[in-house]
Amino acid sequence: MRQFYLLFRSFSLLFLSAIIFSCNENTVDPELFGSISGTVKTSEEAGSLPMEGVSITTNPGTTSVTTNSDGYFNLKEVKVGDVTVNAKKEGYTAVSTPVKVQEGKELVMQVVMGIAPLDSKIPDDITYVSPLDIQDDETKLPNKVNLVWRNGETEKGDTLRFDVILYEGADDAEGTKVVSNILDTTYMVKNLKFETTYLWKVVARNKQLDEVEGKKWRFTIEDYPNNGYLFVKDTLGSRDIYSWDLAENHLVRLTKDGGSEVSPRISPNEELIAYSSNKSGEYHIYTMDTKGKNVVKVTNDKPLVSYNNSGTGFVWSPEGDQILYGHYGDLYTINYNGTGENKIANAPVNRQFKSCDWSDHFNNSSQEKIAVLTQGEKPYDNEIYLMDSDGANLFLLVANLEGTISSPHFSPDGTKVIFSLDSLFQDDDGRQLNAKIYSVNVDGTNIVNLSGDDKPAGTNDLQARYTETGGKIVFMNVANDNEGEKSIWIMDPDGSNREKIISNGEMPDLYNP
Repeated sequence: MRQFYLLFRSFSLLFLSAIIFSCNENTVDPELFGSISGTVKTSEEAGSLPMEGVSITTNPGTTSVTTNSDGYFNLKEVKVGDVTVNAKKEGYTAVSTPVKVQEGKELVMQVVMGIAPLDSKIPDDITYVSPLDIQDDETKLPNKVNLVWRNGETEKGDTLRFDVILYEGADDAEGTKVVSNILDTTYMVKNLKFETTYLWKVVARNKQLDEVEGKKWRFTIEDYPNNGYLFVKDTLGSRDIYSWDLAENHLVRLTKDGGSEVSPRISPNEELIAYSSNKSGEYHIYTMDTKGKNVVKVTNDKPLVSYNNSGTGFVWSPEGDQILYGHYGDLYTINYNGTGENKIANAPVNRQFKSCDWSDHFNNSSQEKIAVLTQGEKPYDNEIYLMDSDGANLFLLVANLEGTISSPHFSPDGTKVIFSLDSLFQDDDGRQLNAKIYSVNVDGTNIVNLSGDDKPAGTNDLQARYTETGGKIVFMNVANDNEGEKSIWIMDPDGSNREKIISNGEMPDLYNP
C-alpha cells in the first residue's frame, strides 16, 4: 500500500510539473510601445526650411502621417525595437533613418531632405508586366483589369510620370487617356465593355519632359454574363437600366441615352427587354437585347401616358409577340416591332389606365387574363379590374379603397394578385406614408397584408412582383420622405424572410436568378 502511495505521489508531481511547464510555454509577452516625433527640413543648400506635406512611414509599418506647416510629425504607439523611419516627398531625395524605440519613451529626431537631382536620362522602352499581350481571343479577362508596368532603368533620383492610354479595338486610332501624370506603375481600369478587345500603352516622361512611348498590348474582355436581375439605378440625376447577377464585376449598364430610362421588363423568351424612355420628350416604349443593343422604338403616335404616370405600367403578352399599355383612357396592344396597334378596352368614365399585367394562367387554369389599375384625377382614386385578353368581361377586383393603390401583378398560377396600398392616407401630390404589399384572391376575397410588421417604420413597399416560379416576391422599399435610398428586397410569398439584395435600385424584374 505504501509503495502504491509513493508511486501515485510521484506521478502527481510529474503531472503537476507538466501543467506548470505547459502554462509557462504558452505565455505570450505583452506588446510594448513607444513613440517617435520630429521635424523635417530642407538641406542647407535649400535654406534649412521646414517641410510641409512630407509622408512619414515606418518599417515595420505603423500609421502613416504627414508633416504640418512647421515640418512636425508624431507617430504614436510604435512597437519597441529597431525601426526604420522613411520620409518621402516628390522632388526630394527620400530619406530612411534607422532608430531604436524604447518602452514608454518618445524618440525625437530631425530629418534633412535634399532636392532630388534633375533627370539625366529616360528609359529606352516601357517594360510591361501584366496583363500579357493576349492575341488569342479565347483567353478573356474580367471587365476590371489591373495594368502593371516597370519604372525602367533611370538615373538615381529620377522621378518618372506616366500616362495610360486605352484603345477600344484596333480601329480606335486616338484612344482614351484614362489617367495622366501618375507616379505609380500600376492602374486599375474598371467597367470595361464585355466581349470587347482593348489595346493599351504607357507613355513615360521625366522632369525635363522627355517622353518615351511603350508599345501596344492587347487583351479581350469576357462574354456578357447571364444576369437575371433587371432594375433602374439613379446616378447623378440620370435614371438608367442595369442588369446584374449580384457579383460586382457583372453589373452592366444597359442604357446611356441621358434621359430617363425606366421599367425594364424581360420578354417571355428572355431575349428582349422592353422599357420606356422620355428621350423624345414623352415616355415611349422601346425594346433592346439583353446586352443593351439593337434598340427598337415600339410605340408610335400614342405615348405611354396617363394620370401621374412616369413611364410605368406596360407588360408583355404571354407569348411575347405583343406589348400591352395604356394611353390615357384607352388600353392598347401593339406588336413588339411597332406594328399592329390595336385598342382593346376603354377605361371607366373619368378614369385612365395606369398599369397592367397579363397572365396566361387564371385560377389554376390555362386561360389568359389581364389585370389593370385605373385611376381618377387624384393619385389615391384607384381601382383594379380583371378582363379577358380582348378586353371583354370586365370585373372589379379591388374597389376604390381609402389610400393609394399601385402595381397589380398576377401570381404565376393566376390565383392571386398582389398590389401596394397606402391605407388611411390620401395626398393630392401622390406622396405615400406607409404603403404595404397585399394579396387578393382573383375572386376578390381574402385581402392579406404581406408586408406585416417587418417593414421598417417610415418606409413604403412598392413595385411588387412575383419571381418567375412564384417562390419569391421582389419589391422596392424607400423612405416615405422620397429622399432616402431606394433599395430592392426579396421575400417569401407569405411576406416572411425579407432580405435586401440591391442598394440604390428600383423597378425590379427577375427572370433567372
